[in-house]
Amino acid sequence: MTLEASLKKIFFLFVLLNISCDFEPNYTLLKGSTFGTYYQIKFFEFDEGNHIIEKEIDSIFNHFNNSLSTYIQSSIISKVNRNEKVIVDDLFEDIFKKSKLIYKKTGGYFDPSVGKLLDYAGFGPLKNNNLISKDSLNMIFNTIGFDNIDIIDGEVKKLNYESKLDFNAIAKGYAVDVISEFLISKSIYDFMVDIGGEIRTSGKNKSKDMFWSIAIENPIPNKTDDNFYKRIKLQNAAIATSGNYRNFRIDSVTGKKYVHIINPINGEFEQTNILSVSVISYSCFVSDAFATAMMAGNLDNAQKLTLENDDIESMIIYLDDNDELKSFISEGFQKFIY
Repeated sequence: MTLEASLKKIFFLFVLLNISCDFEPNYTLLKGSTFGTYYQIKFFEFDEGNHIIEKEIDSIFNHFNNSLSTYIQSSIISKVNRNEKVIVDDLFEDIFKKSKLIYKKTGGYFDPSVGKLLDYAGFGPLKNNNLISKDSLNMIFNTIGFDNIDIIDGEVKKLNYESKLDFNAIAKGYAVDVISEFLISKSIYDFMVDIGGEIRTSGKNKSKDMFWSIAIENPIPNKTDDNFYKRIKLQNAAIATSGNYRNFRIDSVTGKKYVHIINPINGEFEQTNILSVSVISYSCFVSDAFATAMMAGNLDNAQKLTLENDDIESMIIYLDDNDELKSFISEGFQKFIY
């Protein structure tokens, strides 16, 4: 090979290398803490101005907190729970209406009016470590009933003034949806939005040229050799996982284990044999709310909710009568597993 030919070959390889570098997918990763948990948002795009996107997402988080956070005294929901006269904003009204729909679809197993019971059980903004008394529990249980709460002319109306609202079982999923739609409005179509394990994806993970890979945690790692129970590939869909294996408290007097997901039908909040529920749908708020509803009841009810609602698929991890780790995986959910 002549010197001229060698130089041409080297130049050709140099051009190819630079072209491949030019088309290496760039991505932005935003992460931090919000709603008492973590968030991470990964997206692929080639335009400048990611700092503007980050600023807009921070604004979305602030809007949610100012409207729906029960831990912020000046929020709209805190004022509603104190029965102050306040006109709710569009965000509050929208999540209220969405919650009504899922409340009906789940037969009341998803019920945002459990706020007072959450406080009493020690899982709300008002911490309470007192011994659970049947008499006081029955009195508080009478405050539950989302059917008895409505919005009229922008104001929340309650039949029982002691009722307290709590949208934490749907707010994270809804925020994931709002941020996802915001990214799409900016012509960003390849992304993953994750807030505390509530996740929605679009397009591909271009770094790996594949659909987004999501690992579902094993609720009892020592039962198997893997910290993850299943792995799924998610495309243009959302997943939410709910479990009681981390957020619980032990009564100092009785030694009983009380979990943060409460059954609004009977007011019980003791651990059942269901350890975690993962729900896939096309909207994260739907996945989030249904996962909570399935955790609130028993295994039969969780399976029934899956089979009766065509817009969701689920995986329910539970302990059988022999204390063996088992799972119910719907046919549609199975298709996402790899």
